Amino acid sequence: MGAQLCSQADAKATPEILRFHAEAKGMHVCLDARRSTAYRFATFHDGIVFSQRPVRPRERVVLRVLGHQDGWCGGLRVGFTRLDPAHLPAPSLPPFVCPDLEQQSPTWAAMLPHGCALAGDVVCFWVTQRGRLCAQVNAGPRLLLRKGLPVGAPLWAVMDVYGTTKAIQLLGEATGTDHRRGTAPKGEVEAEVVLHGIQSLGCHSQHLPHSHVLGPL
Repeated sequence: MGAQLCSQADAKATPEILRFHAEAKGMHVCLDARRSTAYRFATFHDGIVFSQRPVRPRERVVLRVLGHQDGWCGGLRVGFTRLDPAHLPAPSLPPFVCPDLEQQSPTWAAMLPHGCALAGDVVCFWVTQRGRLCAQVNAGPRLLLRKGLPVGAPLWAVMDVYGTTKAIQLLGEATGTDHRRGTAPKGEVEAEVVLHGIQSLGCHSQHLPHSHVLGPL
């Protein structure tokens, strides 16, 4: 794909507030001037966007869903990638992060469970010290979306403004209650229970990982 991985040294620059990368984005995405809002203006695909910098260890990526459009099956996908978007030619991006970009690169992403990314919802996602991709919507339960992510390697946030999700806004450094903090709490208890209803999704189900609810912290 013409992309490059990043070394450990490259990821040690002073962190700035997360924004969307200005150039590495799907062909149907437009960004606002501050690069905090991403809007998919056509169809249901080609909505991939990246953070402009690697996330810090245990940093939570926090966003708000701004737009929802009925008529499509499935919605927002979130995850992380080893691809450095600064070296990623935008025309090479596939239509979908799952499964296309995952199959083409060291990328780990998942779709949020049905009904968990409606307009106004606040979504945060992060990687645990055990290499697990977790997410939380508003003050709801913590969801285990994927396992096996690299720990200690530079990772960029990747999001797919897909299907029913039309627009998202990065909220920068989060504050307030626990589900909006900028870093994941230590010592997470990761007791896994199958999240009911994930199998009710009717399309692309062969590409959907099983989500789990994480136990109380």
